[in-house]
Amino acid sequence: MKSDVSVVLPSYNERENIIEAIDRISAAVGSRLKEIIIVDDNSPDETWKLVEEYGHPKVRLIRRVNEKGLASALDDGIRAAKGSVVVWMDCDLGLSPEEIPALVSKLDDHDVVIASRYVKGGKDPRPFFRVGLSVILNTYCILFLGWGVRDYTSGFAAVKKEVFDTVSFSRRGFGEYFIEFAYRAKKNKFKIVEVPCAYSIRSGGVSKSDGDIKTLLRLGKDYGVRVLKLRFGVQP
Repeated sequence: MKSDVSVVLPSYNERENIIEAIDRISAAVGSRLKEIIIVDDNSPDETWKLVEEYGHPKVRLIRRVNEKGLASALDDGIRAAKGSVVVWMDCDLGLSPEEIPALVSKLDDHDVVIASRYVKGGKDPRPFFRVGLSVILNTYCILFLGWGVRDYTSGFAAVKKEVFDTVSFSRRGFGEYFIEFAYRAKKNKFKIVEVPCAYSIRSGGVSKSDGDIKTLLRLGKDYGVRVLKLRFGVQP
């Protein structure tokens, strides 16, 4: 599949990582890179300003002053994308940009490619409690939403842009969007495949999902409620 690739990076206080993320994505995707869209929620550490000053020719910056949130940032980036393939990931480098070509190559035979920690070859070296909660949540998703996806909370995917003509997700919330996206793509019978990815311990940046136990439990509850709403047809 010959395609031009748009990579969407939501950012908030990612000054320590953003330039490395841009350079590694650009090198990994090479001539197929259409653009890197950075959607920055007016970061207090002025990530947006560093991006402007860097002036990479393939980078488009969307600086949001009046709205915040991961799901809405991704939705804005996807809507703005001009490539025939959309890839998105965190820009904290917890997942490797060098894996993007492997994801995109699978679009020859599939519509959605998910980087998964839970297929053979996938790894997640984070603390036991954090990994345990993730496994429990994904098992819960499988029980209520069905097989076909093992990592419902991946957050790293390559998707044919045309899929978004049919599949959408709520702009509210945090990582729940990925559960909703994966479920709706599966429900609409798009061809989905998961490829193994190795998660690494993040450096720098701000993450709601790797916070203290109280935050993790609150997010787990939010994710669980979203799953039930999807399963029983309640609008998120």
